[in-house]
Amino acid sequence: MKKNKLALLIGLLFIFTLMIRGLWAYETNQTLISGKMVAAEDGRPLAGVILIEKGRLYGKNYQFSGLVDENGTFAVKVPEGGDYALHLYATGYIYFPIGVEVQTGKDNQFNISLPPNAAIKAAPTISKVSFKPRAGDPEKVVIELWVDDPNDDLSHQVLGANIKTQEGFIFKPPEFVFPWTKIYPDGVYSLTYDTKGRSFDPNEWFFVAADNRCYNSPVLAHPFTKQGIVQAKASGKQKAPPSAMEAPDTKDLPEFGRKTYENNCAICHYADKRKKKVGPSLKGLFKMRVTPGRKLPVTEENICNQIQQGSKRMPPYSHIKGKTLKALIAYLKSL
Repeated sequence: MKKNKLALLIGLLFIFTLMIRGLWAYETNQTLISGKMVAAEDGRPLAGVILIEKGRLYGKNYQFSGLVDENGTFAVKVPEGGDYALHLYATGYIYFPIGVEVQTGKDNQFNISLPPNAAIKAAPTISKVSFKPRAGDPEKVVIELWVDDPNDDLSHQVLGANIKTQEGFIFKPPEFVFPWTKIYPDGVYSLTYDTKGRSFDPNEWFFVAADNRCYNSPVLAHPFTKQGIVQAKASGKQKAPPSAMEAPDTKDLPEFGRKTYENNCAICHYADKRKKKVGPSLKGLFKMRVTPGRKLPVTEENICNQIQQGSKRMPPYSHIKGKTLKALIAYLKSL
């Protein structure tokens, strides 16, 4: 009798061990997109939201999303590897779009640096949010966002993130826009959300809108008023990493300039190939007679002014100054 009980106990322990191993294998074989979002000017972590497209960048196929917490970290499950496009947003910062290749069954990590938006008053705003059941279909909720862009340069990116389900959504504009690269109108943007039988909870939702200069609205959470704005940085003073604050003096300038470029300019410009990204390539910039965009003479003064003041399609990067600006110019001259 005792031998039978012991055998049964051993058998149960064996089965339990197999179950634990199976669960562990399942968890570790998940396909994740994770990483950290920090401020380009001082390296501090930023809070906000990430929206993810399945496929190529700007394919308008927003399917996934996640919260970027106060430590700047995010982790989003995706069903498989392949091409994805990441869009990261923080209140008061210039949003970051990047196309990435994700490997199946791995934790794919990406660290992202966001430049501050020196023209925050020119960023889009979401002034009102409403939720209402769809008539005749109790499982569907119509979400409406009132969106305005002071620059009249709104892009297609009026987006919603359900951080509970990690779903991402693009909202329908108030009128048809063709082609989608054109300027989108101000007005009420809508989404019909299928709850699939779940109870609808507004606390699960975050919203953001962006324009064609990479300015984004404040990231908005419940109660979707000023009190619901997600602050990018934690309150209180924190000492920033020295390397993020000032450039070295002499021979290390081009290397520091390269890091400055990657943290700020690489969002929109290639440095290693003569191909347009969001903006024109900067490869060989100081070998050109005029700038590729505004057709100004290529001089240090004009390039510095372009960086700090921006232009019609380029946001200002006024936080790049002093030795950091000098380092960036040294790097641009090396391209």
